[in-house]
Amino acid sequence: MKISVLTTLYNRPDHLRLLAAALAAQTRPPDELVVADDGSDAATVAALARFLPACGIPARVVRQEKDGYRLAAARNLAIRAATGDYLLFLDCDVAPLPDAVAIHEKNAAPGRLLCGHRALLDETATQALFAVVPAPRDADWELAWRSADLTEAETADKLFARYAALRRWHLARPHKPKLLGCHFSLFRADVERVNGFDENYVGWGYEDDDFARRLYQAGLAPRSVIAAARALHLWHPSLAPQALARRRDRPNRAYFRRWRVPAFCANGLRKADG
Repeated sequence: MKISVLTTLYNRPDHLRLLAAALAAQTRPPDELVVADDGSDAATVAALARFLPACGIPARVVRQEKDGYRLAAARNLAIRAATGDYLLFLDCDVAPLPDAVAIHEKNAAPGRLLCGHRALLDETATQALFAVVPAPRDADWELAWRSADLTEAETADKLFARYAALRRWHLARPHKPKLLGCHFSLFRADVERVNGFDENYVGWGYEDDDFARRLYQAGLAPRSVIAAARALHLWHPSLAPQALARRRDRPNRAYFRRWRVPAFCANGLRKADG
């Protein structure tokens, strides 16, 4: 099985450099890293050109022009560029511990969606990892893990189990168990069954819930690897909760709440006009 790791990027080269180091340190390294750049600045482009060729795994960058926040389009861009038959999606600020890719491979199956999560690092722990790039040791990852806040991930795992049980009885909401877009994997063929991400989602919010809903509608079975496939969320300055609420774009919410959503989206990997 050929595994492609897909990530999106906008002006965070240090985070991507650490992600690449984490992937190179895997017990089962991925076969390639595909970076979809959502219009980063010239300094970021130059930084990628310096460190990606020597990161230890085959890596390529595909780019789209900056035109607002187009995460769904960027992910589809990465999917088109990937050559693997199995796709592991990781945000550029999420670093998997050394056995994470192997755990995804072990649990992979056609028709199965593997859902991961991440433990939160503070600024000090994140800077400590930046300091050991490009060659962090297993001990560095374990030290960071011991300092991470696991509360959100542990809660998510419990909720996942509850919603997975409800789904077996056809009682779950259409997009539950929740897919966290920063860490999940599935076969490429299953992505193509729903035509990838719906690019009508522009701005912040709902593209992951929509993708999960359509995958479940297409018959995919969710499985949690939250506890097994450990990953760390690298600290960075973030928007205040009020600002995030304002950015959860109302057009996306209205589009998500429409009735009778088909599993195969029209504005996805392949366009209706060809």
